[in-house]
Amino acid sequence: MFFKQIKVEGLGCLSYMIGCPRDGRVFVVDPKRDVDDYIRIADENGLVIKGIIDTHVHADHISGGQELSARTGADIYIHENAGVSYAHRKLKDGDRIEIGKVLLEAVYTPGHTPNAVTIAVTDTSRSSAPEMLLTGDLLFVGSIGRPDLAGGELLDEQVENLYHSLHTTLGRFQDLVEIYPAHGEGSLCGSGLSAKPSSTLGFERQNNRFYRLSFEAFKQELTATTPYRPLNFPHIISQNKKGPQLTAALRKPLKFGTAEIQMALAEGVSVIDLRDATAFGGAYIPGSLNIGFTPQSATWLGTVVDPQKPLLLMAHHADEIDAAVIHFRRAGYDHIRGFVIGLSDWISQGEETGFLPQLSIHGLRRVMEKYSNHHVIDVRTLQEWQQGHIRQAVHLPLNELIEQGVDLNKDDHISVICGSGYRSNIAGSLLKSRGYNHVYSVVGGMNAWRRKYDVDI
Repeated sequence: MFFKQIKVEGLGCLSYMIGCPRDGRVFVVDPKRDVDDYIRIADENGLVIKGIIDTHVHADHISGGQELSARTGADIYIHENAGVSYAHRKLKDGDRIEIGKVLLEAVYTPGHTPNAVTIAVTDTSRSSAPEMLLTGDLLFVGSIGRPDLAGGELLDEQVENLYHSLHTTLGRFQDLVEIYPAHGEGSLCGSGLSAKPSSTLGFERQNNRFYRLSFEAFKQELTATTPYRPLNFPHIISQNKKGPQLTAALRKPLKFGTAEIQMALAEGVSVIDLRDATAFGGAYIPGSLNIGFTPQSATWLGTVVDPQKPLLLMAHHADEIDAAVIHFRRAGYDHIRGFVIGLSDWISQGEETGFLPQLSIHGLRRVMEKYSNHHVIDVRTLQEWQQGHIRQAVHLPLNELIEQGVDLNKDDHISVICGSGYRSNIAGSLLKSRGYNHVYSVVGGMNAWRRKYDVDI
């Protein structure tokens, strides 16, 4: 059997290629949008991509099914009630696909979404029993899929489905069966996911805390709070149901000069500055949002920016732009109108620049001692906050700041702090774009603070 796991850093997406070398065919499960890797791997191993399976309608990333089907002619398989409008082959519980000596069985496992499947994989040259499960977003290494994405009205039903799928449906498989999920560390489709790429069903039954809960405790935990749903999730779901546009048909971003930037700003284009925090803090195009380019950039973009808005990207180098376009399109951002390399032209033309001061932890301490009315906003998660925070700080997680704003005067002095200084620059740039005049981002964040000063628990 041929088996290959492909990981997308940042989004935490995991996809798979499964085939039979003697037969010469291979299937791709839960593909990412940029599909060159699959075609290259197939070519290198003398295989032909003959099928594509999406275990469910994904919410956090654009499926590569349409892209891969257009490039290879392979059929797309998805659950019969997934509600997709593109051409596909319907999967129902118990359906089997034979690829030479490899047998793929669709196992209906709703819970994360109402119409999801797990793929049981059997290498019939070795055994008649499945040796691995591609669990999609049902069961992760160390966690489970979130059940809320189908909507609040279906939450109770989805929680019951999730519990039944984990305990009853997967109950027929032996402990030694390996599990390979569609997501790993970094995904927003669950919480507390392990960095390990795989596990066994038996290990998860023994050590995954969700498996150890009674149904009542399981339901209480999953319905007590609704996890944050990024701005791009509904858009991604919609695109994956109708079939996203092929990337070859998308408009190629153009290099913008000062005049084009001014026109774009007048039209309401969002400027996403990919430079690091200190570079952005020194000078930026007014109104820009600072989302420093990392593997997680697409996740943070999905938290801050409406995916329907046109974007203008700003970076130091062209290769950062090229990489960002790929990352952002994975997360549903197709309207990337243009890009800017460096600020030299903007500055030389005498245009105004913004300034987001980078305040050290020592500077913050001195400011708090001198000014009792200085506001410190901690934008980390509740779990991070509970592990230690500055006594004078107010806790306002980044997603809540984005949704609700802050109840402060525009001329109040505000310092924003996070773990390292990355999220505080996102929040600081957002506050500046909303007209707050005196905003500071704490460089080094709480990671630096706790090395020098006390924290409250």
